[in-house]
Amino acid sequence: MMCDNLFFKIVWVIVYGITAYFTFTDKMMMAMYWMAGGMFAQALVDLIYHFWPKKKC
Repeated sequence: MMCDNLFFKIVWVIVYGITAYFTFTDKMMMAMYWMAGGMFAQALVDLIYHFWPKKKC
């Protein structure tokens, strides 16, 4: 994870928590959808943050 934004870190924990919930309640297809969607969203946000212009202090 390249981005150090606390908000996005909390979002990823929630997404993976939902994945764990579906996994432990034997809803494996929903768990796979949440895992794939969460990983894709995380990669997309990290890519956008990589190319976002950085502020120089």
